[in-house]
Amino acid sequence: MLVNLIYKLLIIILCTPAFALAFHVTVTPESVSPGDLFLVQTQAGPYKSASAEFMGKTIKLHMTENNRYQAFVPVDVNTAPGKYNLLVSAGEDTFLSSVTVQSKEFETIYLTLPEGKVTLSPENQKRAADEAELLNSIWQLNNDKKWNGTFSKPLSTEISTEFGVKRIMNEKKTSVHRGTDFRGTEGTPVRSLNAGTVVLNKDLFYGGNTLIVDHGMGLYSVYMHMSEFKAAKGDKVAKGQTIGLVGMSGRATGPHLHLSVKLYGISVNPESLFNLKL
Repeated sequence: MLVNLIYKLLIIILCTPAFALAFHVTVTPESVSPGDLFLVQTQAGPYKSASAEFMGKTIKLHMTENNRYQAFVPVDVNTAPGKYNLLVSAGEDTFLSSVTVQSKEFETIYLTLPEGKVTLSPENQKRAADEAELLNSIWQLNNDKKWNGTFSKPLSTEISTEFGVKRIMNEKKTSVHRGTDFRGTEGTPVRSLNAGTVVLNKDLFYGGNTLIVDHGMGLYSVYMHMSEFKAAKGDKVAKGQTIGLVGMSGRATGPHLHLSVKLYGISVNPESLFNLKL
């Protein structure tokens, strides 16, 4: 009798997909700073779709080539320290985890600039607003994965201004630096962080010659102030491919590269992307 029961249980276990027995989710890293991103992964198993809920937002997990679901999740730079729930769902199964947001003090710097770079004319205000609307339409796209492996830096030079720095200009206007500035000399090649498709190369008011690469999964890299483009809209680019040259176009006071990383329209710290082992 006991042998028969054990035999039946063994048959059930062997015939049941392993994923159904253990819906397991990994979160990397489990502790972040404001402005960082993290990676959520789970085995696809028998499920046709999966999603994650974090801080009131629902994020689609994308199927990858190794039969896994993945998603990058952004943490806004203004997020208060604390532990936040992360709920991953696939079919009828759910997995509750959490992510800890650490406290971080961002540097404050004071700048004195020509008044025309701080207070915009009505014409420039309209141009900047129109371009912001154009960029916001790009961030709405959530294409399938295009990147492959770890992300690499666009330049091997030092960082001049880090992500999250608070800048007070002419003692009256405050802005948060939502990217990373790399030192560079005019004409230095700028490399794509990873594989993707160029979705914009355009002269913008703030960013000057700006190129945007769509890496899929809601992730975009933005390269500003370049002197020249080396890739056109619609081009498929590889990781490390030269896509432009360092310059000082737009509202720049000297040659450098401003790199911004956008995830579902939220600016995230590029360093948190470079640090992920993918």
